[in-house]
Amino acid sequence: TTTGITIAGVTGSAGGAYSQLYNPYAIYVDSNRAMFILDTTNYRVLKWQFGEPLGYVVAGGNGAGAALTQITTSYAMFVDAQSNVYVSEYSNHRVTLWLSTNTTSGILVGGGNGAGSTSERLYNPWGIYVDVNGSMYIADRSNHRVQLWLPGAISGTTVAGVTGDAGPYAYQLNSPTGITVDQYGYIYVLDSANSRVQRWFPGASYGITVIVASMNTPYGMQADNQGNLIITDTLNYRILSFALSCPSVTTTTAAPPLQATVPVCATAIWNQTYSTLVGSLGTVGSTTTLLYNPSSIAFDGYRNMYIADLSNHRIQRYAPGSNIGTTIAGVTSSAGNSRSQLYNPYGLHVTPNGTMFILDTTNYRVLQWQAGEPMGYIVAGGNGNGAALTQIGVSYELFVDDQYNIYISESSNNRITKWSRSNSTAGTLVAGGNGAGNTADKLANPWGIYVTNQSIYIADRDNHRI
Repeated sequence: TTTGITIAGVTGSAGGAYSQLYNPYAIYVDSNRAMFILDTTNYRVLKWQFGEPLGYVVAGGNGAGAALTQITTSYAMFVDAQSNVYVSEYSNHRVTLWLSTNTTSGILVGGGNGAGSTSERLYNPWGIYVDVNGSMYIADRSNHRVQLWLPGAISGTTVAGVTGDAGPYAYQLNSPTGITVDQYGYIYVLDSANSRVQRWFPGASYGITVIVASMNTPYGMQADNQGNLIITDTLNYRILSFALSCPSVTTTTAAPPLQATVPVCATAIWNQTYSTLVGSLGTVGSTTTLLYNPSSIAFDGYRNMYIADLSNHRIQRYAPGSNIGTTIAGVTSSAGNSRSQLYNPYGLHVTPNGTMFILDTTNYRVLQWQAGEPMGYIVAGGNGNGAALTQIGVSYELFVDDQYNIYISESSNNRITKWSRSNSTAGTLVAGGNGAGNTADKLANPWGIYVTNQSIYIADRDNHRI
């Protein structure tokens, strides 16, 4: 139904009586249908039993202030299974825990050292989620980050966003207000000023957009028991529901799975008469129809073709049937090491939704470049040419699996390293790495690579073998 019934407060009448509310921002309903209401301008949390005409104070209620018997302007809270209340105190830059056994004063459990951007401080915290271990995930709004605060810790760790760096890119947040965490530890952030929801995998340095919509300053987000995300689209005066969908990759008619096998029969024969799709025989150029040493090809789920145009230092995208390219990464004929530039991109992988993984060879790094964004961010290497596991050497090919782990065939290091999506600071040695050689434990100038079922197929170039 779209018709509501008033069960707490008095319509149009703000007040401080137990039957009234004054700008209630957050609500939680337990299994007995008792409501916990963050009554913001009354600086209190009320517990309101189902069917009762008034509530009673379980946190605050002593006016605005910084004493532990008080709460100040607050916009979000979390209630755990024991009915303990965590209040995210926006103006006090702290989180306080109000035990169900003691409603007269709270316990400082996060921040409380004044506004700031260091790890022991918060700056206008908003949304909060507490897991079964008591670890808190805090949407640290004016720091544009999410802080993970372990039980008993005196400081937090940034698990989403970049401190003080607001923006629309995948590694950034802009004024996050809502947060929830699923059973796999994936973090969902209501990125308010960007009007989107970002999903962050544990340890990831970037988020994936799972919802983008025309919203106006959305403040709150909650997952229902079906996994649907419900968002308060605050200044549009409406509630939005985004239904969860879990399509099977074997039955979906949308984009294909990330690593589709080549759909050929066992007796396949290819026609020896070819057609030129892009470029012109013997003609070098940097226009939209020409290429300069193209090195790698990939396709997205919509049959768009992507080409690593090596010596033009760019990635070109071509719509099906078109020979006119659009530069979607890099700057034509301008090599460089900024995150908007490329320098001899050799390897390329594209996901069904158009996210690119670019082996930026002469910058000794891999960039992940979201579709439509003006720059990428580093997910492997980026620390110069070298043999340390924080570095990659001269490399010409990469492979990205369906978990977004990156395998890099390091030609000059004679090895294969794996860079987990949960750790973009260092790789793991998975093959070779014992110097150039032709014994079974060595590689010599490896190039092409393919990974399936965790088995790695390597074109061991100077050994003339796979």
